[in-house]
Amino acid sequence: MSIHAPSAADTAAIRQALASGQLAVADPATGYHRSIWADCPGDGHSAGTWRIVRGAGHAITELTMRCPACGQEFVAATESLYLR
Repeated sequence: MSIHAPSAADTAAIRQALASGQLAVADPATGYHRSIWADCPGDGHSAGTWRIVRGAGHAITELTMRCPACGQEFVAATESLYLR
């Protein structure tokens, strides 16, 4: 179990990615694509994207995450998202 705190740069990159309809952010130095994750509120494990809701212009307006450890589905606030 771990609690992740995204940096200000990661938070800005996540907001930009969601606005453009993307679920990953490319690292400019390496080209590696980092996925968006959130910690499960039940047990703190890293949870990946399970479902998305799109708004105008294909922007992602809501992410539903699913914890692989406990199976809980939850809607993650933008502030709780981090890159991995």
